[in-house]
Amino acid sequence: MHSSTFLTSLALGCLVAAPLQAAPPNPVITNAWPAGARAGSTVSVTLTGSGIDKQGDLQSSAPGLQAERVSTGKPGIFRITTPKTTPPGLYEIRLAGPAGVSTPRTFQVGNRREVLEQEPNSTPATAKPVPIDSTVNGQILEAGDQDCYRFTATRGQRVVLECWAERIDSKLHPILQLFDSDGRLLKVSRGYYGIDPLIDFRVPENGDYIVRLHDLTYTGSPNHTYRLDIDTGPRVAVALPGVIRRGQPARITLLGWNLANRTDAPYPALDRVDVEIPAETTTKPDWPLPVRLTAAQTPFDAIAWQLPGAHAPILIGITDVPVVIENNDNHTPDKAQQVKIPCEAGGRLVAADEKDWYSFEARRGEAIYIELIGERMGSPVHLAASVLDATGNNELLQCRRDPRNLGGLGLPTRHSDPSGRFLAPADGRYTVVIYNRSAGIHPDPRRAYRLSLRREVPTADVAVISPGTNPRSLNVAPGGRTLLDVVAFRRRGAHGSIRISATNLPDGVSCPDIFLGPGVTRGQLVLSADLGATRANGSLSLWSSLADKNNTARRPARIGTVVQAGRPTGWSRLAHNLALGIAGDSPVRVTADGHETRVHQLYGELKVRHAPGGVLDVAIEVERKDPNHRAEVQLIGTGLPPDIANRTATIPAAKDKGYISFYLPPQLTPGRYTLGVQATTTVLAADGKKTQTVTVSSNPVVFDVHEPMFHVTLDPYNPRTIKRGQIAQIKYKVRRLNGFINKVHSELAAPGTVTKVGGLRGRGVTFVGQTETGAIQVVASDDAPLGQRAFLRIYAVGVLEDQALYHGSHFLQLQIVE
Repeated sequence: MHSSTFLTSLALGCLVAAPLQAAPPNPVITNAWPAGARAGSTVSVTLTGSGIDKQGDLQSSAPGLQAERVSTGKPGIFRITTPKTTPPGLYEIRLAGPAGVSTPRTFQVGNRREVLEQEPNSTPATAKPVPIDSTVNGQILEAGDQDCYRFTATRGQRVVLECWAERIDSKLHPILQLFDSDGRLLKVSRGYYGIDPLIDFRVPENGDYIVRLHDLTYTGSPNHTYRLDIDTGPRVAVALPGVIRRGQPARITLLGWNLANRTDAPYPALDRVDVEIPAETTTKPDWPLPVRLTAAQTPFDAIAWQLPGAHAPILIGITDVPVVIENNDNHTPDKAQQVKIPCEAGGRLVAADEKDWYSFEARRGEAIYIELIGERMGSPVHLAASVLDATGNNELLQCRRDPRNLGGLGLPTRHSDPSGRFLAPADGRYTVVIYNRSAGIHPDPRRAYRLSLRREVPTADVAVISPGTNPRSLNVAPGGRTLLDVVAFRRRGAHGSIRISATNLPDGVSCPDIFLGPGVTRGQLVLSADLGATRANGSLSLWSSLADKNNTARRPARIGTVVQAGRPTGWSRLAHNLALGIAGDSPVRVTADGHETRVHQLYGELKVRHAPGGVLDVAIEVERKDPNHRAEVQLIGTGLPPDIANRTATIPAAKDKGYISFYLPPQLTPGRYTLGVQATTTVLAADGKKTQTVTVSSNPVVFDVHEPMFHVTLDPYNPRTIKRGQIAQIKYKVRRLNGFINKVHSELAAPGTVTKVGGLRGRGVTFVGQTETGAIQVVASDDAPLGQRAFLRIYAVGVLEDQALYHGSHFLQLQIVE
C-alpha cells in the first residue's frame, strides 16, 4: 500500500469492516458458468456469488445481448441470447435488482462452435473427443483435477490451442500440455498472454492428439473456469505499428496464425496480413472496448480492431501526434532513424540482442518527454531506453520505470515501461536507443513497442475504484453516501490541481466535483443519495480535467474493479462502465462544511483565506434516523493530501455538531484541494435493543490554498499546562513573506471561537513595522474545564487597508490542570 495514503486507507477499512447497517448492499458475482457463448446462440448461464437476489435483471455491455431469468427456485440462472451481430470479444455481465447492482463479471462472445466439458475426462484414456475449430467450456472443480480432450488433426494444419482463464476473471492458473496418441509430450505452455497459455502446433502427421489442462498448484474449485480454443481459423497476435493517428486512415500489418500470408518458417514465426483502417474508425474510439485492460493502461486511447473471421479483436493505440513506423535498418547509432517531435514511433525488437535507434533535433533548454509503451500494450518485453548525444557514445539520460504503485492493492498500476524527461543542454541532434532487458536468447515477433516523444504539454488521466481490496459493487442508500477512491496518472509535467466531475447522474443522486491538489495522485469522490431518492439502478459518467484555464480539455475517467482479493493471487482490471444502485438504508448522515466564517472581535465576520501555515476548520453536522438514540461520534479525516497530517475528534453524545481541524503545513503547494471526514458511531440494531457500530462518510470539502503572507511558529519552550486562575505567556513568531509588510494581529482561538476558548482567554497582540516576535498572555478562569482544548491555536490575521485579508495559525498544546 502506498505509504502516503496508509492512514487514510486504514480509516477507510472501517467502511468495509463495520457492521453493515450503514453500509449499502454489496452483491458480488464470483463465477459465471459457462463464461461465454457463441454469437447467434442461446445458452443457460448460472451466476454464483454472495448477496445475489432471486429478483432483478442481468445487464451486459455486449451489444444486443438479452437475458431472461429462469424460474428454478435458485437465484442467478439466466437464459442468455447473443445475436449474430455481436462482435467477438470480452464483455461484462452484472445483476441489477432490489439489492442494487452487483460487481461485473467477464463474459466472452466467440465465433467458434461451443462445447461443454463432459466428465469423466481426467486422464488421457478418458479424454472426450472435441471437434477442431471449437471452444471448450470447462472447470477444474477440485484439487488435483485435470481435464483432457482429444482432437483429430490433419498433417500440415496449424492448430492453435489457447486457454482463457485470467482474462475471463477465473481463479485458474492454467498449464497446457499437448501429447500425441502414444502419450509423448509434444509441447507445453505455462503462459503466453500473461498467465494464460497458448500452444502453436503444426500438425506433423494425421491422427489424434491429446490436450491436458490443470492448475499450476493443482488447486481447484467451481471458480476455476476456463475456455479452451482448439482452432485452425485466423487469429491475430500483434498489430504493427501498435498505434495509429486519430482521425486518419491507416495501413497496418497484423501478425498471427492462419492469416492470408502464411509462413512455413518454424515457431515462433507468425503469418501476416495487411489491412486498411478507415479514418472514421479512429476519429472517436468506442468505449467500452471488448478486451481485457489493466489499470496501468488507463492513460491510453485505443480501438479494438476485428479482422473478419478472427477469433477476437486486437488492441490498437490511438494518438493525436504523427506516427512513424520503424524502418528496420536503425540498429546502430550511425543509422538512427530521424524523427520530428512530437511523434510516436512503432517498432519491434525481434532478435534477443536487437537495439533500435532514433534521432531528433532539440533546442537548448527544451524539455522532451520520452515514454516507452511495451508491457502496457501486451507485448512480452522489459524495455529500456536512453538519450545520448549525436554520436551515440555519451549517455545523457537513462529512462526509468516508475516504482510507485499509485493504486495500492486495490488497483495496482505498477508496470515495467520506462520514461524520462530530457532537458536539452544545447541546440543540436540527439539519439534515443531502445532495447529489451530480458529478451533471453530466442527471437520473438511479438516484441512490439511504442516510443512517444513529446514536448512539455501536461496531461492527466484518472481511474476510480470502490475502496478496499475486496470485490465491491457501487451502491448508495437513500439518505446515505458512498465513496470511490480516485487514482491520477500525471504525465508530461502535469503538476497542478486535477478536477474530477460526474455527469449523467441518476435522479436523486449528487456527486460534487473534487480536486486533487498539486502533485496529489490519490483522493476520494463522494456520491450522495437524497433521503427520498427512488430505489433504482443506473449508471453515471466521470471526467477529469486539469484545473488550468489554458487547458480545459476533459478526459473520461476509467473504472476499476477488484476481480479477486488477497495476496498473492488477488488482482483487478478496468471495468466497462460505472453502474450505480440505490438500495439499502442509512441510519446516520454527516455533513461537512469547511467554509464557516470566523467572528473576530476587531474585524468582524471573516471569510478565511487558507494558506500554507494555516488551519482548515471543518464543521460536522450529524443527522440521525432515530433521534432518540444518542451516542458520541468519532471523526477522522479521509482522502487527505499526503502533506496534511490526519486528525481525530469526538462529538459528544449530547451534541449534533462538532469540529475537526487540519493544519496546512508550510510546505503545502498552493492550489485547490479536497478532503473528507469519516464518522463512526452506534445505532440501534434491527431488534431495537442492541447497538451496532456504523461508519459513514461526509460530503467532500473543497478548499483553495493561496500563497502565504506570513508563517506563525511557537517557541518550543512554551508551557504545556496551565492551572485554573493562573496566567501563561505563549511566545511566538510571525515571519512575513512574499512582500507583505503590513500589521499582523494575533489572538487565541479554536474552531468557532476567537479570544475566549472554553475557560481560556487570550490577550491579543498586534505586530507593526518590523516586529516579528511577541507573546500572548493566556488566562485560565477559576472554573475552566480540565483537560486539553481541541484544536487550540495562535491565530493571526494580516491586515491590509483595515481589512483582515490573510490568515495563519499554529496549533497550541495547552492543558488545563488543577
